[in-house]
Amino acid sequence: MRTFFIILLYLFSFGTILADGHSNSNAFGFALKVPENEVARVEKLLQSHLEFMNNTHSVTGDKETRLNSYSVLKGPEMVDPTKPEKGTTGNMFFILTEHYETPKGLQKHIAAASKWKDIQEMNEIMGKYGVAIAFPGFLVSQKNR
Repeated sequence: MRTFFIILLYLFSFGTILADGHSNSNAFGFALKVPENEVARVEKLLQSHLEFMNNTHSVTGDKETRLNSYSVLKGPEMVDPTKPEKGTTGNMFFILTEHYETPKGLQKHIAAASKWKDIQEMNEIMGKYGVAIAFPGFLVSQKNR
């Protein structure tokens, strides 16, 4: 799994989307499992990522590159999700998803992300705490307000 994340990070770092369906992808998501002592660091990084997204992505602009949705979910890892009384492990899950109107939007994002000031730290965090990724990703369903 770690090798897969390293390959993905390489793609993000250099702004390249390869063949085999990657050029048709318009979404991606990943999950992090973060130990308690690193949660503040990850939250700070995700806040920086949100600022980057706000400064470089449009939800109302050009349809070709428009960001349709961006979300970050946070929740504790349960010892046994079917028995909440057993408590939590101390780890925190973070799940980040992005969906673009077209593959051009995702390509634009990857190019911009390669210039983001915190991309190296994001690569490190994803490599260290990443537990799942959907890349290339394709939106299956979405409900809007």
